Amino acid sequence: MAGIITLIAAGALLVVWSSVSTSDSTTEFSFHKEPHGTWYIDLPDYPGPKGDLAMVAGADDMLDYLAKGKTRVEVEMSEQPFAGALELVRVKLGEPGGGAFYKPTNHQIESVWLCDVTLYALGKFPEKIYFKAVG
Repeated sequence: MAGIITLIAAGALLVVWSSVSTSDSTTEFSFHKEPHGTWYIDLPDYPGPKGDLAMVAGADDMLDYLAKGKTRVEVEMSEQPFAGALELVRVKLGEPGGGAFYKPTNHQIESVWLCDVTLYALGKFPEKIYFKAVG
């Protein structure tokens, strides 16, 4: 299934966010855009097919916004607000295999869908995700 986070939303060097994320911590994920235009989260240890790591359904639009024309972007994320962060609020959980829908509260993008790879990357579908580009 194609997707994650997004972000959002959206990547990358973390296997389970909840095991290292505290109220004061943030985690960075890397994303890259291939020449054909598809964004992917960089999760080198992910056990499934590459297609699962594709960013679609609004997550790609958020990455385009964050990357400002570049083909690679590092995104800092947390379940707690932090300086300069945008906010995603979970509005609907899908069935197993159905991901979750998020609403950006301080951005014009209408909706961001995060697939079940989010569970691999973050350990759950957080109620809120705060994020910003850092590289």
